[in-house]
Amino acid sequence: MKDMFMLPKNQSINTYNLINNQIRKDLPLNLSLVFSKYVNKFVTGYEDKKWNEGKQSEIKRQIYLLRRERTNVLEKLKELKSQKKGTRITIREERRVEQKRFDEIINPLIENLEKCDIEIAIDNLNKIVKKIQDEEISKKLNEYSRELSRIRLSLPYRLIDNSLHTLLHNRMTSFLDNLKNQRYAIEDETLELNWRLIINLGAASVYETSLLFHRNYSIPYIPGSAVKGVTRHWAILKFAEKSKKNPKMIDDALSQGKDLGVSVENISFTDLIRIFGTQSKKGEVIFFDALPIIEQEKDFIVLDVMNVHYKPYYEKGETPGDWHSPTPIFFLAVEKGTKFRFALASKNENLVEKAKKLLKEALDKIGIGAKTSAGYGYFEVK
Repeated sequence: MKDMFMLPKNQSINTYNLINNQIRKDLPLNLSLVFSKYVNKFVTGYEDKKWNEGKQSEIKRQIYLLRRERTNVLEKLKELKSQKKGTRITIREERRVEQKRFDEIINPLIENLEKCDIEIAIDNLNKIVKKIQDEEISKKLNEYSRELSRIRLSLPYRLIDNSLHTLLHNRMTSFLDNLKNQRYAIEDETLELNWRLIINLGAASVYETSLLFHRNYSIPYIPGSAVKGVTRHWAILKFAEKSKKNPKMIDDALSQGKDLGVSVENISFTDLIRIFGTQSKKGEVIFFDALPIIEQEKDFIVLDVMNVHYKPYYEKGETPGDWHSPTPIFFLAVEKGTKFRFALASKNENLVEKAKKLLKEALDKIGIGAKTSAGYGYFEVK
């Protein structure tokens, strides 16, 4: 354990036990900690009585660690081992029949599950089922294999603290109500993802990929800066097309507060300057963080993969071919169908309505977050 990140000797085992207990009791976890660059150093694979440091290729193990099915089967195997302690079981190895202690047979499976090697565990379970001559044990192991096979590479609703999630939305509502009392105009709308969403894919992480979680409330969210940024980018594209100018020229003029005297669909360039602000003056519209509405009994985080088939071609320019080995890279994404609550505020009702129009168009036309060219980050806008 000496290579742990400035943590007590038994911290890694304590973390594993804590996660297992939470999962077993259907209690929430702080996912922002579980997937942070520090904590995942000791929850991504157990071997030689210590936890391996996290790597992006180990992210599947971490998803498996958070699935109740894995914990259930692990407990059942340990219970079965306890019941059959010292029992010798008949197994068939090719053409010969021999006797083996049950714990010798079952221990590798328990190790597979402790290391979150689910695919290997399923494979070994199926092999043992074919060899073992005890019908009762064979039936149970076959049942465990089916239970493991049903695991989805995703995170269920129950891992979120629903009381904190509700509290966060209530706080947002209360804050917007207070702004209304101060004569701010508020635009508050809920939109649903057409496909998956990734925010902060390139952020620092031992996985080489990342997903943004709220550090206190443990939910994926879209920062207000990203909401404002994508709205501004869409506005620049619209005005560049209308004025036949380079988007860079539009961007520079907007940053400097230079009115180009152009209007698009009843939105003037002066409106844009007032909405987004300039290098020397803040905008008149407030863009809030977009909060997810996480529904019961639905998976809200999924493990996704991008698979580079011809890596030498992209890196060295070699001729692409079937002899190149694919390089799968796993990453977390917010599941499609998840709803997000977007909110804007301004003391100018006309400006906030125009900002909302631009925002909805941006979410519909160009998407938000990473991999938008592959269809990620788009919302259903009516």
